[in-house]
Amino acid sequence: METSNGYHGSTFREVRDQVFSDPYDTLPSHTITLSSFYGGLSNLLLKACRRALTEEHDLVPHFQRLVHPVGVALTGRWEMTHESPYTGLFRPGTEALILSRCSVLLYKTLQGQYRGFAFAGKIFPTLDEDERVKTVDFFTIDVLAGTLARFFTSVELSNEPPLGFNIDVLKLFWVVTVTFASFIRANLNPVMRPVTAVAEHGVREGELVRTPRWMMLRGWPGCGTVDTPDFRNELRVEGYKDGRLVFEVFAADDLLPSGERNYKKLGYITLTESVTSDSCDHRLKFKHPVLPNTGIL
Repeated sequence: METSNGYHGSTFREVRDQVFSDPYDTLPSHTITLSSFYGGLSNLLLKACRRALTEEHDLVPHFQRLVHPVGVALTGRWEMTHESPYTGLFRPGTEALILSRCSVLLYKTLQGQYRGFAFAGKIFPTLDEDERVKTVDFFTIDVLAGTLARFFTSVELSNEPPLGFNIDVLKLFWVVTVTFASFIRANLNPVMRPVTAVAEHGVREGELVRTPRWMMLRGWPGCGTVDTPDFRNELRVEGYKDGRLVFEVFAADDLLPSGERNYKKLGYITLTESVTSDSCDHRLKFKHPVLPNTGIL
């Protein structure tokens, strides 16, 4: 299981225990400006993007996130309950452990502000918390520029989100420009996050890999909502019935006549623990997928 950078995989327990080891007493804030992305003449964001494409470790030494600086970590299960043609961890009947980090693009966290919600998932393809496995990561966002959506659980989070637009984008024009340019230079599409790694896991040699073009997460309506200003408090699982926060998992390959994606339900992510912590924000690491040089999937 070793890779070129010494990654041997992780156990769910060791990653979970580190993330839950240093909870915050009060929720931190973090302001992003253009200067946040540079250290002298060094493009810190470009270095971070390149590291995101190559670093496979699930826990890394303390670092500062530049684009999604604050978030909340949640743990639970990944369960594919519906029939579909997809392979790997999308295959019907698949169950696995999952650790997610929910965050906002840039730094605004409160209701009434433009917030771009993000859900990064780290799937451990096992139900044994002590089995060392190579994790599989995915990324979804609702709208890159953010919206005034009141609840994280009411939006649709996709691996290819719309850009959106609002006055905050104009105020942070150069921040957004540098972000996009750095992502592109690092071979990291600022819009599309393919989920090929999820579909490839466990596929035998010679077996056809079936990957959905689009993946989407949405809060299960049966959970209700928690109406509190900061999204990090909204997503605390103790606020939901039986301490369970559930997201539905959908996938699509084509469009409806209306132009909307033809999503079909695949299953659920059921989250039963949550924490806001220093390790969640500064040590938990997700590997981004490498795109072809053409940018065509």
